Amino acid sequence: MSKVNIMGVLNLTPDSFYDGNRKILSDRKYLNVKMEELLKSDIIDVGCESSRPGSKPISSDLEIDRLSNILDIVSDNPGNLFSIDTYKPEVAEYALKSGFKMVNDIYAGTYKENKMFEVVSDFNVPVVLMHMKGSPLNMQKNTQYDSIIDDIMFFFEERINEANKYGISKNDIILDPGIGFGKSFEDNFKIVKNIEKFKSLGHRVLIGLSRKNFLIYENDSPEDRLSSTISMNTVSILNGADIIRVHDVLEALQALNVLKQYGNVC
Repeated sequence: MSKVNIMGVLNLTPDSFYDGNRKILSDRKYLNVKMEELLKSDIIDVGCESSRPGSKPISSDLEIDRLSNILDIVSDNPGNLFSIDTYKPEVAEYALKSGFKMVNDIYAGTYKENKMFEVVSDFNVPVVLMHMKGSPLNMQKNTQYDSIIDDIMFFFEERINEANKYGISKNDIILDPGIGFGKSFEDNFKIVKNIEKFKSLGHRVLIGLSRKNFLIYENDSPEDRLSSTISMNTVSILNGADIIRVHDVLEALQALNVLKQYGNVC
């Protein structure tokens, strides 16, 4: 592993599970302060629709309207890699035309029958393919699998083959096993333990576990889970994760620096 990338999260939503904030788009000073930290990350992942458990979908028009509020920030920082966190091809296309250089798709191209792969191929950008059982609205109602790791591997193989049909290169496919997306607490720990197995498919692996429920301790809230997030991200990196998706960029960078000092693993 030559480098671990930090993907910082920017949610332009009022209802995300941890940092949903109604003033994110109305208070420019607040947004600018948040961007100071996010610009230190390797990738800035911008989401305009919440995918927390139980969340309902919103229209493409509303996603695009929210996204339009930060396009000046994207254009003012051409040296930073902005990723659009969306499963809707029309939103992805709008973002890519506006300076974004990556797509993070929780439906792994299955929404609207691979239309996302057409968009990604046209713009020749990387795409994150995530595993999810069901949809955000119902994904935690049935978290039973015959074999969680085998099921995810099978899903990835099928999605990779589909992406290849659209000319998406191996280097542009990133795999996300979807921690917290239709998984039990035990499943999430199994995923972290088996990162190297997912990497055996020949693609980079992204892990997004920041402040999620499986890290709960004594019934604490997402606001209290920074320490447990850093711990599990460290385990994920040591197990082979290539990209860590985080809400707390500075703390993630500090943890990476310690790992570099310890064993030059990053």
